[in-house]
Amino acid sequence: MANKPRMIKGRLGFANYAVNGGFDELLKFALEHGFDLVQIGQDSSRFFPENNGQQMRRETARIFAEQRISLCFHGPSDIPLLNRHDRIRLAGLDRYYEMIDMAADFGGEYYVIHPGRLAFYSVSRNEVIFMERKIPNLHLEIFKDSIRRLLAHTGGRLKLCVENTYALPPQFLEVVSTLADENGLGLVWDSGHTELASPANRERTIRFFQNNIGRVKLGHLHDVSGGADHKELGTGEINIDGYLEIFNTMGVDIILEIFPEAQLLKSVEYLRKFQPAAI
Repeated sequence: MANKPRMIKGRLGFANYAVNGGFDELLKFALEHGFDLVQIGQDSSRFFPENNGQQMRRETARIFAEQRISLCFHGPSDIPLLNRHDRIRLAGLDRYYEMIDMAADFGGEYYVIHPGRLAFYSVSRNEVIFMERKIPNLHLEIFKDSIRRLLAHTGGRLKLCVENTYALPPQFLEVVSTLADENGLGLVWDSGHTELASPANRERTIRFFQNNIGRVKLGHLHDVSGGADHKELGTGEINIDGYLEIFNTMGVDIILEIFPEAQLLKSVEYLRKFQPAAI
């Protein structure tokens, strides 16, 4: 088994999208390349609950535990958490419950979700409008309720975390901060999403994480180039040294959200050769 790059203080993981295959292939890849953690993205139907039976879950959890490879699950991007129609939102939460149950059965340590985006169709303008700068208070309260329900269902079996996206208005960040302080919600700091944000949103995001540093559980590391993220490390605009120092100081696990496989492996090699200014 390959050794983890020496400058990574926590555990190093990768996202399943880089590897073609199921749990067997992901485990083999992790062992061959020195990873401690595998993030399973449930946008792929391969990892839907109905496609993973109870016996398979138990056996897979046992094998990963024996090999000391941990699992993190990332929820799908298309389940509504801010929808004002309760039947739609509660149906979405029921689906999340199934996915969280599956993650717990596999022995997952983290369950990561995006906060979602709020959009309306404007008849007068004939276009979909995303609420980026200001989200109505009604939807903030709906989001609070959704997260509290998810936390209650999780019940400490694994750590529920919210990941930052490109543009979150200030009042939305305040809600996330409150949920972290009062309800135990964890945070995931995504470097690429931070750096792709507008200057004002980037500054706001960094300040938010600085103010909530004790709640950060995972770091997502990938490079940004030409307005796109999830790129090979060292090929774009991100200050890799700076983010490594931040994540190492916090002592959090790092997921390399880089794909396809060739770019992920080049990124690992980049980290092995990387000479940071300070460790």
